[in-house]
Amino acid sequence: TVLGNAAMLDGMANRLERELGKPIKTMVATGGLAKVIVPLCKKEIIIDEDLLLKGLRLIYEKNR
Repeated sequence: TVLGNAAMLDGMANRLERELGKPIKTMVATGGLAKVIVPLCKKEIIIDEDLLLKGLRLIYEKNR
């Protein structure tokens, strides 16, 4: 469910923060359902729908 996915993201962030011993500075969500799930999360998460394309462009520019 959508709420389950939001809870999973929050739980993963909490676990990472415990393991690292400090707060996570930035979390980024991508994908078609990010717009639906992220607003239900308690953690602050940035939505970047074009992250994959930005990465591919960087790879292209480095290899051009």
